[in-house]
Amino acid sequence: MQISTLSSEIAESLPFERVSFSHQFLIVGSVGLGIAMTIVGIWLGAETERAAVNRVTAVSAAYVESILAAQLRAVPEDALTTQAMHDALDHIFISGVLQRKIAAFKLWDAQGVVHYSSDDSLIGQRFPVDETLASAFSGTVQARIVAREQELATGGQDAGQRLLEIYVPIRISQSDKVVAVATFNHWTGNIDREISSSKLRSWALVAGVTLSIYLLLFGMVRRANGTILRQRDDLRSQLLRLSRGYEELEHMRRRLGEAGSATTALNEQFLQRVAADLHDGPAQTLAFSLMRFDELVTALSAGSGAKETSAPDVLRVREALRSSLEELRGIATGLGVAGIADLSLAETVDRAVRDFELQYGRTVEAHVESVGVETDLAVRITAYRIVQESLTNCGKHALTGALCVHVQQIAGYLNIEVADQGQGFDLHATPLNGRLGLAFMKERVRLLGGTFVLESAPGCGTRVAVKLPLTIKESVVV
Repeated sequence: MQISTLSSEIAESLPFERVSFSHQFLIVGSVGLGIAMTIVGIWLGAETERAAVNRVTAVSAAYVESILAAQLRAVPEDALTTQAMHDALDHIFISGVLQRKIAAFKLWDAQGVVHYSSDDSLIGQRFPVDETLASAFSGTVQARIVAREQELATGGQDAGQRLLEIYVPIRISQSDKVVAVATFNHWTGNIDREISSSKLRSWALVAGVTLSIYLLLFGMVRRANGTILRQRDDLRSQLLRLSRGYEELEHMRRRLGEAGSATTALNEQFLQRVAADLHDGPAQTLAFSLMRFDELVTALSAGSGAKETSAPDVLRVREALRSSLEELRGIATGLGVAGIADLSLAETVDRAVRDFELQYGRTVEAHVESVGVETDLAVRITAYRIVQESLTNCGKHALTGALCVHVQQIAGYLNIEVADQGQGFDLHATPLNGRLGLAFMKERVRLLGGTFVLESAPGCGTRVAVKLPLTIKESVVV
């Protein structure tokens, strides 16, 4: 799998990829905080209502209990059902100070019998003793909100809004014994308004706090999301660079493989050319010399006129041997460059130019600029061969016109340009593979990761432009 597809595959495997992290928090956080705010608001509303009810219950119970205590202080337990007691309670709850505050009043015994009620129709009736009434008989003040249906079920006549029903234990004769329970219903108009106001303030407080926390968290998440996005972009850039580097490395590997294969074939062709040069040059001369030696040996063995005939033959043999030696030296010079490891890049280029001038007797206009940087041996050898082979081709094919060599260093690369003003040739009509020297130059440049450009046209001369890296990671065997 290529690296270029890694980031996209990771992105596709993640949820909400098309939604940024801050927007994900905006959606999920708003729902979560909304639910939490609702739960807290409901709980605070219930606690507010409970607190208001308990406060009103405590105040109302204390107030009513104080009135009843004053009225029932000297009344014996069996006197709760007398007419005098009924008249006294009617004076308090029906025509007295509590008629506007209390909607209904009842007085219960432990068996659930109503001994007194502001509604005369309930007096003497018996109702089941529920948990609230039982708790009141145990000595605890009880209170609850009674709906209209519940009030009607107990026989009350005042309906139309909620009522606060309070159960107050009654103790008489300075005793802790609860002999009766007084139940009165308090109008909840003011309480409801107070509860509503308290709930509204509670909801506003909860909403404000929730919104503040949400905005704070959203700001933090947004900053973190910005950091994540920048890091993701950096990661994608790094992955892209790695992908490009991998592709370039793969391309270079293919090029090196191709160059290696081509170099192997070219080396074989070069060896065949060397073998042909040796066979057609020094080998033929040496064969001629050997044949003349055989003739000299035969003549000297005969003895007659040997001195007169041997002198010219010896001269011819010596001349043939000298010619063979020069040819061998020329071939050896083409196979290797002695002492190049001790030369700088500028000296290497200068040597290639001077060797050509000495061999062909022609002047080369050479310009070597900004090449003082230390370079690898493979680069110097390649530069020498490029200049040598290009000038040799110029010497063979461009018999007239100026020759120019221009070498310069630009941005870590070595640019070599060799040009002539000769007759040129048609690049399309003459394949590069047919010219062994040009093919060798091209493969040398490819092995070092450089570029090779050949320009020529009939009547317009020839130009060779090469771009080489100044340093390479591995030495190239030349």
